[in-house]
Amino acid sequence: MITQQFIWFIDSRFFYQTTSLDKMIHLIQPNQKTLQIIIDASAQLKGRGYWHLFSNKEILSDEIMTKIELKKAKLLKYFAMNAIDVEISINQSSDYLSVLNAEVANDPQSVVVIEGNAVAQRHSIFQRLTAIKAPLLLLSKRAWQQPLSIVAAVDPLHEYARSGGLDANIVALTERWAKPLKATWVVTHCYYVTSVLSQYKNKVLSQHKQGLMEFAKKQRIAANQCVLLEGIPEEALASYIKKNNSHILVMGLVARNKLAQLWVGSTTTAILNDLPCDLLLLKK
Repeated sequence: MITQQFIWFIDSRFFYQTTSLDKMIHLIQPNQKTLQIIIDASAQLKGRGYWHLFSNKEILSDEIMTKIELKKAKLLKYFAMNAIDVEISINQSSDYLSVLNAEVANDPQSVVVIEGNAVAQRHSIFQRLTAIKAPLLLLSKRAWQQPLSIVAAVDPLHEYARSGGLDANIVALTERWAKPLKATWVVTHCYYVTSVLSQYKNKVLSQHKQGLMEFAKKQRIAANQCVLLEGIPEEALASYIKKNNSHILVMGLVARNKLAQLWVGSTTTAILNDLPCDLLLLKK
């Protein structure tokens, strides 16, 4: 049983995907913790989108709230039919991040769920992912098909400014999710040899293979669950996921500089821009 508290952050400008509803049902079993849903209306209330096409803002506000209340009613009905308790709040504050983190603070086991819409349509929260004080589950439009497959991406040689503890936590969370979801899982590590270092390719390969095997031994991971991928990480991971029909990629969300609230590592950024599957992100 997945015991985390799920908090689903929904952008009020768009209707949620049917595939997202199905995934939430898989993740949350009856009689577990109440699902918390925040429908965020801040983007519309701040005058974005089609607001400028109307002269009477008060009427538009009523129209928006009517549509949001309809979404809320449908969500309540859907989860009630599946015997899942849900609490839904509508956020009208421009400081949506504080509202979300306040909800996260109520349960240290929280996981925030966000739909990964097309980049041009995304909520501004995607620019502040590292400021969310909980692991993140970003949902793609792709449906889940049994049996589920989970890929854990680690960096045992710590080449990308991350701690070894993060890799261990990625594996631990992957194992915790795999059992109740009846999913298979593997641990992957990517290495890339530039043309300048091509003459040392065998040495680099040996070094990374050894690093992955030592990490696997320490974490008690079977050798047949370890996959070493050659290539630029974001490309190698996307290719592997597509080839093996994987459903969830678990990886670290690592800030690369002091502007942590705006920028994350290049591999994660590339994956975010074109989700190959659902993405479960950990910061620590």
